[in-house]
Formats: sequence, C-alpha cells, structure tokens
Amino acid sequence: MSLYNNVAESLSSKGLLGSIKSGISSAVGSASSSVASALGGGKLATAVTKYGANMANTAAQNMINKHISPQMAKMINTGGGMLGDVLSGDFEGAAVRLLDSGLLSKYFPGMGGIASQAAYWGTPTPLMGGISPSEAKRIHDESRATEFARKNLFLIEIDSPLQGDVSSRFNLFVTDVEYTPMILSGDKRKLGAAYTDSVNSSDPIELRITTMDDKSGFIKRWFMAHAGAAVARDGTIGPPASYAVGVKIVHAFVTSGSNQGGYEDVGLFRPANIDVSLSRREDGLEEVQMTFTQLDTFMRK
Repeated sequence: MSLYNNVAESLSSKGLLGSIKSGISSAVGSASSSVASALGGGKLATAVTKYGANMANTAAQNMINKHISPQMAKMINTGGGMLGDVLSGDFEGAAVRLLDSGLLSKYFPGMGGIASQAAYWGTPTPLMGGISPSEAKRIHDESRATEFARKNLFLIEIDSPLQGDVSSRFNLFVTDVEYTPMILSGDKRKLGAAYTDSVNSSDPIELRITTMDDKSGFIKRWFMAHAGAAVARDGTIGPPASYAVGVKIVHAFVTSGSNQGGYEDVGLFRPANIDVSLSRREDGLEEVQMTFTQLDTFMRK
C-alpha cells in the first residue's frame, strides 16, 4: 500500500516525465556510488564518477527532450498528474488539472477562459483575508440579505392608570432609550479546588429615557404627577397601582402597523428621578432625562 501511495503522490506532484527524470537521476546516482566504491572511494574517484553521472543525466534528459515535443510533454505530464490524482482518490483535482492544462481549448473553444475563471474564484488570496473570491462573495451576499436592526428605529408605548395611554406623545418626543434587559446576580461557591456558579436572583432593571418637551411642559408634568402619587408632599406613600407605569419597547420598528415580529421588552416601572438641563449659551431644544426602576421582576405589563 505504501508503494501504491508513493507512486500516486509522485505522479500527482511531478507528472509522468518528472517521475521518469527523477527515476533516471536516482538510478544514475546509485550507479555512481557503486563505481566510486569500486575505484577506492577517494576524492579523485568521487569527482570522476560525479562528472560521469552529470553527463549521464544530461544525455538522458536531452534524449527525452529530442524525441518528445513540448506540447506532447505537457500532455504526458497532465495525463500522469491526472493518473496520480485518480489513484489517490482526488477526482476533483484531476478535473481541475485537466482544465488548467488548456488541452481542452483545442476541442472546446473558450474552455481556457472557463478554467482561468474557475481557478480565480476558487483560489484563496491574502487580499480577501485568506479566503477565495467565491467564499468572499457568499459572505457578502449573506450580509446583504440580512436585515439588520437599526438603533434609531424603535417604538415606545407608555400608559398608566393615573393618566392613561400617552404613547403617541412619548414616541414623538423620545430621542434616546437606555436600559439593561436582564440582570442576573449570583455567587461563586468553592468546591474543593474548583468553583461553581450559583444564581441568586433576577435583579430589577433601570430604564433611562431622554425626551424633548413642549412649551406646556407635558413630559415634566406627567412625570411629577406619577412621582407625587408615589410619595405625597405630606410624607405618605401611595399604593403601586396609583403610580405604576407600563412600558413597552419594540426594536427595529417605529409603528405598531409596521411591526413584523420585532424584539420587545415589557415591564412595570415607577418613577425614580428626573434631570433637566437649561443653558443660555446655546439655542437648542430642551431635553429631559427620566429614570424609571422596575417594580416587580416577576410581573409583566
């Protein structure tokens, strides 16, 4: 089996003529070693036999080149290489070798161009990160076919028992939304020389909404009304049902009608704090940043 594999590898890598020339060189080298030993093995004997071996190699290769034309040599080498590929089970490699040889162009005009294109599209190149142009095209097509979610496209819906549904006003005024959809806390417990993770709880999240406001102060008045329902001026605390705020955020879509199964987060929150920044050094729209904290992690809107 080893001889079989060696023959296949030699034919595939060197071609038939290359294998023959390699065999001649090997045979001449072995004979030269024997002659040098017979002459005593000295430097003179080695030099004489080496000179004779070079002459023998040159004569053999000249004889091959004299009787075999370059076109015939190319055909022989291609056939030998294909034979080596077939012997080793690489049928695809044999087909590519035949296309690359250009021998089919004589019988099928344009086949050489097809072979060149096939070689180009199937050859990895450093310019494309070490992958072939065909693989780069596949990645590009997959990227173009993916509809990525855009961060400036989102829908926010807000309602509460205190002031009802104000989604249209908020969705018009909101400029930024920041929150962490899930927070899991836990401890690492030591077991011998190893550690294991132990999850303790799902922590409440904070929701930060930055909005513009109109001249009447609708957003600020809305927030202060819910804050007053939570903590009255006389120090009493109201029930959650009076100040709970239901929030729904849909990613990648801006209206309910256009929503095609976008990712969404829903929860019940209470007002935590509000930040207002005013400045006479710039002529810009007023922005209000409101922070909400989740009421119960086990309840949805």
